[in-house]
Amino acid sequence: MNKMNTYLPLRHVAVLLTLEEHGSINAAATILGMTQSALTKALQRAEEDLGVRLFDRHSKGVLPTASGKAALEHAKIIRSQSHQIMNAIDGLRNSPGKVHVGAGASFLDALLPRAIANVVSRSPTAKIHLKVDTVAVLLNLLRERKLDLLFVSEFPGIATMQDIDWQPLITNEMDIVARAGHPLAERRNIGPADLRDFGWVLGGEDDPQYLYLESVFRSRGWVFPHVSVEAVSRTVAIRIVQQSDLLTLLPNIRTNPYHGDIVRIDCQNITWTRVAGIAVRKGYRLPPAGRSLMSEIKTICEGYN
Repeated sequence: MNKMNTYLPLRHVAVLLTLEEHGSINAAATILGMTQSALTKALQRAEEDLGVRLFDRHSKGVLPTASGKAALEHAKIIRSQSHQIMNAIDGLRNSPGKVHVGAGASFLDALLPRAIANVVSRSPTAKIHLKVDTVAVLLNLLRERKLDLLFVSEFPGIATMQDIDWQPLITNEMDIVARAGHPLAERRNIGPADLRDFGWVLGGEDDPQYLYLESVFRSRGWVFPHVSVEAVSRTVAIRIVQQSDLLTLLPNIRTNPYHGDIVRIDCQNITWTRVAGIAVRKGYRLPPAGRSLMSEIKTICEGYN
């Protein structure tokens, strides 16, 4: 180890706490928006700065050492104090009518547009900045204080993150869908081998839909199908499916009619109930426009559940 520092540099706090929360370099790198190699180097720098080993590596991930546990206790205090400072500054920075919102595809079809329209109709001076991306990217922007709140599908581990408040709002089934006239459209009890014959349109590898399908196929020893197109936008996914033999996942099309030329595939052994909700930074007080938008979304979701 190099000569140690006499303090814990702020740049190490997020790395150490995320490693503890998720227990693996791969998972922590995904949450922090880093490559595995970059996160490994960041951990090595932290250990060199402090002059001790902080985590032991093992086959299933990482575990904090005794020194690591001591460092983590102080890192949690640093994070809490940092949040209080930044939340105070955010409250001064945000004008009453402005809110920065992140959204995944789960909210873009009807829920969020309707809520935004209601807020703006009642408060014409409100200004809503909308960012659409994958859950992992949006979560990183929320932590960086570039977003005020997120409307997204549940992401693995989000409910236990110590710096994030997660509020589930709506639950619905997901359907595997294709264009009308697709080779699988009229068949029944379709199995995984049939699904592998066709490409898919899904979000990226950190998208909840992608993660769900991958877990189902891997856990049962099935070969994961080829993802031909990665697209966050559900509108784009639908249009691609309409004009090809690709497959995708959509919220229950029997209760959410998209287009008459999109049909549900009768697939055995694959069912998924999706949970979507709101994520905000813990302890952060939303600006008025954000509170109004959250209230609207909650009211709309109550009508769907």
